[in-house]
Amino acid sequence: MTVLMAVGAVGAVLPLIGRRNHTGRVRWAHLCMGTVMAAMVVFGMNPSVALISILALVVAAVHVTADRPNRTRSIPCAVDLTCMAVLLMMLPSNHSHAEPQASTGHRHGVEADPRITAALLLVGWMAVTIHLLRSNRPGRRVTAGSALMILGMAPMVF
Repeated sequence: MTVLMAVGAVGAVLPLIGRRNHTGRVRWAHLCMGTVMAAMVVFGMNPSVALISILALVVAAVHVTADRPNRTRSIPCAVDLTCMAVLLMMLPSNHSHAEPQASTGHRHGVEADPRITAALLLVGWMAVTIHLLRSNRPGRRVTAGSALMILGMAPMVF
């Protein structure tokens, strides 16, 4: 699991390696994603680190989408930031309390398994990445970086 998250951290900064034509917003957004992935490697799935990471990713997504002249470069980055933030929001809390009804074994309503939702989000993220590759041509490094980040976030499903 840690190895996959480290691969995701490499994928987050992969589009920046050897490229000089990124705008400052896209560069900072990729560095934010790399930092979040590295924090997940170091601290694990700690809910307090996840909260800070979610806030950083959302701020970076808003910041990168404000770059109107470079919309084709910022869209794949914003997709990655948003999907990472949503997946981190789905982390189970280590401090959750037992439900009173859990002891009776009787529940009302339908509950969706968060792992299924996370798996669907990963599949959707991959589909959008492939679509952007075919339509916008963001580049092989950007697409490879997104694929590595998806791989790095996959342990959250299991």
